[in-house]
Amino acid sequence: MAGLLRNLDLNLLIVFDVLWAERSVSRTAKRIHRTQSAVSLAIARLRTAFDDRLFEWNGRHMQPTAKAEQLAPQIRAIVNQVNDALSMESHDPRRTHREFTIASADYIDWLLGGPLMRRLEQEAPNFAVYFVDAKPFMIEGRKSAETELFIVPRGAGNTATMSHHVLFRDRYICVAARDNDAARRGMSVEDFVRLPQATYTADPKMLYSHETRHLAELGIRYRYSLLTPHYLALPLIVAETGGVAIVQERLARFMAKLVDVKLFEPPVHYPEIEINLYWNARFDEDPAHRWLREQIIDLAKGIPGLPVRRNSRPATKARKAHSSRPVGRKAGKG
Repeated sequence: MAGLLRNLDLNLLIVFDVLWAERSVSRTAKRIHRTQSAVSLAIARLRTAFDDRLFEWNGRHMQPTAKAEQLAPQIRAIVNQVNDALSMESHDPRRTHREFTIASADYIDWLLGGPLMRRLEQEAPNFAVYFVDAKPFMIEGRKSAETELFIVPRGAGNTATMSHHVLFRDRYICVAARDNDAARRGMSVEDFVRLPQATYTADPKMLYSHETRHLAELGIRYRYSLLTPHYLALPLIVAETGGVAIVQERLARFMAKLVDVKLFEPPVHYPEIEINLYWNARFDEDPAHRWLREQIIDLAKGIPGLPVRRNSRPATKARKAHSSRPVGRKAGKG
C-alpha cells in the first residue's frame, strides 16, 4: 500500500485529500481550480488504482468508503510532506500553501479568529484555516490525526497521548435577562435548577459540555429547555426569556455590552477553565504546523485578562442555599 501511494500521481492524491475534506465534487473543483469533469476523471482514476469506489454519493454528499477512511491519514501525510518540501528548506510561511482544520467552539473562533486571520494575511497569505465544531469523537483514537489542531478545555476528551500547550484560562459566569427577578435577587442552587436552562452541547445526540459535566459531578440535576452548539447564542437567547445560561466570562462581558443581560457568579463553584492547544504527535516536526502553533500561542498571550472577583466564596453541594452576587453591575441596574 505504501509503495502504491508513493508511486501514484501526486495530483490524484491532492484530489483525494481535498475531496475527503469537502465531500463535494463541486467544492473540490473550486478549491483546486479545476473543472468538475476533471475532478470526476481523477476520482475514476483513483477508483481504478485502489480497486475501490472510495467515495459514493449518498444523496447529500460524497461519503467515503471504509477503504477511503483507511487511506485518508496516509494521503494527507504525503500531501503535507510534499508541500513542506516545496516551501523552502527553512520553511517560509509566505511561500507555503497549506490548509489546516482547527476544531474548537465558536467562543474560540470569536476570541482568536480575527487576530489569526490578520496574522495570516500579513505573514502567510497562502495558508487557509477552517474552524469546525469540536466533537467528542474527533479527539479519540485515529480521528485526532485527521484534524490538525484542537483548541478545547483540558479534560474535553482523551488527550493523554496528544501534544499540548496551555493557551489561557477563563471562568464561567451566569447570564440572564436584566429584568429576570430571580436573577436580580440572587440565585440559590434551588433557584438555579428551577429556571429554564439554555445550554451549550458539543453533540446534539448527548448533553456534552465542560460546564454540564461539572454539575453532574456535583450531583446537581436540572432541566434544560434549549440546547445549542453555539456559546455566542446563549446570551442572546436568555436576554429574551426567563431562562439562564452559563458561559465563559470574557464572552459574557462582551455580550453584556450588546444585549440587555446581567451577569453574576454561579451558585456552585466552577474551577477555572484551562484552554489548551492540542495536536496529534505526528505533527510535532511539521514545519508549517509548528509555525501555525507558534502564532496561535503568541496571539493567545494578547487575550485581555479578567477582572478580579472580590470576596468570592464558592458554593458546594452542602451550601445549596448560598445566593450568588451580581458581578460587574449593581443589582437593580443589571
